[in-house]
Amino acid sequence: MMSAPRHGDERGFTLVELLVAMTIGLIVSFAALSVFDGFNRGIASNHRLTDAQDSARREVAQMVGILRDSGAPAPKAAAQPLSIVSAAANDVVFRSVSWPGESTTGTTAGTYHTQRLCLDAAAKTVWFDGIRAGASGPTTPGSACPSAATGWTHTPMARNVVNTTALPLFRIGTSPVRSIGLSLRLEGGTIASSRPLELNSGGTVRGGVAPQVTAGDVTVTCNSEGSGRSLLTLNLAPGSKLTSTVASTVAGAGKLLLGSGVSGTISLTITDVLGLQTLVSKAVSC
Repeated sequence: MMSAPRHGDERGFTLVELLVAMTIGLIVSFAALSVFDGFNRGIASNHRLTDAQDSARREVAQMVGILRDSGAPAPKAAAQPLSIVSAAANDVVFRSVSWPGESTTGTTAGTYHTQRLCLDAAAKTVWFDGIRAGASGPTTPGSACPSAATGWTHTPMARNVVNTTALPLFRIGTSPVRSIGLSLRLEGGTIASSRPLELNSGGTVRGGVAPQVTAGDVTVTCNSEGSGRSLLTLNLAPGSKLTSTVASTVAGAGKLLLGSGVSGTISLTITDVLGLQTLVSKAVSC
């Protein structure tokens, strides 16, 4: 009897062929996993960057609000307090009649708080330092950030801050300081893939108290009627008032007409729309 014909080669794969196929499969699998892992890392990095942006906006808004609230009521006699005690690239000390998060406001001399915003570069943290009016302790924070002085409290305002000497936290205007700019630079990426972001803001110092208001904000003109009387004009926001203890009459919004024969250096009190007062001395000679 004849055997049935064979319908093709019935041999299987050799060991070499199996190893080659497995190697190719592993390479393809690893490539797919690598792409998938990179995709996940990108999503996670974008989430971190978005969170950092949201956090930066909140932190910048808080710090700008604190800076705009800086200002201390000046007494009507004796020395007047400075609003900006000191201003450096990464350290600003100032006085304020308000405390962050509270609605109470001081209106008389001696009720202001001393506050500070500073950068601890080693810890990558911006701190709010402050000592309340009347609290036991020095009114100067010292060089440490946060302050190690007695009575000073500390609150972290921003973390992962990567500002440097070349990229400072504050932009200080020319003297007298009327406004302070803020450039907050945060790390929004990872150690392996740095993606810092920067937000810029700032604000004018509230109240314009000394040294923000100076005698230069008051102009002197001689009365056109030839009566030898000086007309003083206050070049500030509408609602600010100019008064003096010498003989004078109000000649309009922010204007003061001195009595006849009044000359020399006189004391003036400037009251802004918030009720903060500043003393200045002005020379008149009409």
